[in-house]
Amino acid sequence: MSDRTDGDLVRLTGRGNTEAYGELVSRYQGHVYGLAYSLAGNWDDAQDIAQETFIRAYVNLDQLREPARFAPWLRRVTFGVTMNWLKAHQPDRFRALEGRVDLDTLEVPDFAPGPPEVMEKRELAEAVHKAIATLPAHYRLPLTMFHLDGLSYQKVADFLDIPLGTAKSLIHRARAKLREALAAYTAEEVIPMVQEVFNEHKLPEGFARKVLENVPELRFDKGDLTFAGTVAACMEFMGEQVTYDFVMGVSGGAFKLLWHPKWCPSSGDIMLIGEEVWRRTFGALGYHYEHLPRTNAGGERDEFRRRIMASIDAGRPVLAAGVVGPPEKCVVAGYEEKGDVLLGHSYFHDGSKGYFRKSDWYDDCWGLTLIGDKTEAPGKREILRSSLEWAVELARTPERNGYVSGLAAYDAWAAALRRDEDFPEGDPEALKFKCLVHANVVLCVLLDARRSAAAFLTSMGEADHSELPQAARVYHEETSVLEEAMKLSPFEQSPENDRRKLLDAKVRAKLADLVLAAKAEEERALALVERALSRMAG
Repeated sequence: MSDRTDGDLVRLTGRGNTEAYGELVSRYQGHVYGLAYSLAGNWDDAQDIAQETFIRAYVNLDQLREPARFAPWLRRVTFGVTMNWLKAHQPDRFRALEGRVDLDTLEVPDFAPGPPEVMEKRELAEAVHKAIATLPAHYRLPLTMFHLDGLSYQKVADFLDIPLGTAKSLIHRARAKLREALAAYTAEEVIPMVQEVFNEHKLPEGFARKVLENVPELRFDKGDLTFAGTVAACMEFMGEQVTYDFVMGVSGGAFKLLWHPKWCPSSGDIMLIGEEVWRRTFGALGYHYEHLPRTNAGGERDEFRRRIMASIDAGRPVLAAGVVGPPEKCVVAGYEEKGDVLLGHSYFHDGSKGYFRKSDWYDDCWGLTLIGDKTEAPGKREILRSSLEWAVELARTPERNGYVSGLAAYDAWAAALRRDEDFPEGDPEALKFKCLVHANVVLCVLLDARRSAAAFLTSMGEADHSELPQAARVYHEETSVLEEAMKLSPFEQSPENDRRKLLDAKVRAKLADLVLAAKAEEERALALVERALSRMAG
């Protein structure tokens, strides 16, 4: 992408292309760092200011009316961020600078260093540091840019918006002044030491963001569930022809139902089933994987950070639980600041503006799933057989990890809807919570799951197994029942008057009847699946 102009990169960034902005960061990090140092006079402070500048520029990029003028605009953003930083952290320096800086002429007030310390055997490097600090700022700035990031005279001139001849002249005069200040040393020693001093303060490796571009966005309005959606997004990015419905089918997401007696909103999360979900999913996809639950062990944060960076560097996104929003799956697609900041997609972040950007992420991360090397995937028939066996097990197992499961969950859910004591008058927050669990979580998740069950069986069904197309049609009929329940069900975000409908025992009885009608369709579909499995075994 390095052959694109600044204007091209700005326009691509505005359309959500984060790699384009990474190119701009790489292109101008030396310029920004040099200007920040020239104003702040401290290398560590300049690095913090440079980080903040690129964040501020990214957030406010829509204010740049002429994309081709990115460099001078970024220069002023850098100046503004630096002055704000000085006002907060170096008020004396800020007051000395305020109103006395002309970025167009590069006139910046000079600051003499404090009284020199008497030190025996002062090294040349220390003398060079001092000499650079005493240079007039309009010499120090272009010299810093030239040596700090290996910028050409032309790049220095372009960023500072000055003629090429002026840039060359300023750098030449800066070197001459350094030689004058360091007259005790030979010229052959001074200039190489100048470069060495600047090399010591180059921005650390990884200052610019490392991002995998074009990882698919995650959105609830696509009807996706978080685990299957994130896996499908990663597979699509990695060039695999894998559908969301396929992941739902092999993972068991298409066939499971969980219900907690205490109306727990986690009932929709397939990860409650355990490690079997990962094993079956990545086994069917033909990939090794590694699941790392958070244990809060000493050094774990650094280990997580190291593993994330290694995966991104290898071109593989990472599945993480939590990070942004509830502890459900998201996709980590990049990192900044040596992994202290993560970037990615989550169902709980507005992806229309690009990747989320999260610092202090470890405390909100419940675990990682790392995608490993590709291995040989099973054949279609073996995947189908294994998935159908898993579907039957999920339906026939009445309890999993404290949750009512499968066919038994329909009964528990219907019974909970009929319990009047679970719906007391005068407790709007409790009612809102019940709407969340019933409609937003369990009903929506089940509807999406059975749609995927129908699609999975249709795509995987074999000509000699007529039961599978029939089962797909029955699952489709179950979704029709669930859609009727959706029409009657108020949601958490519904107006309070709508939510109060759930206080009506007759409404809840109708919903319970629909839940049991859905169970009846589930049993019909399950019988067909079991018949197909019997024929496969024969």
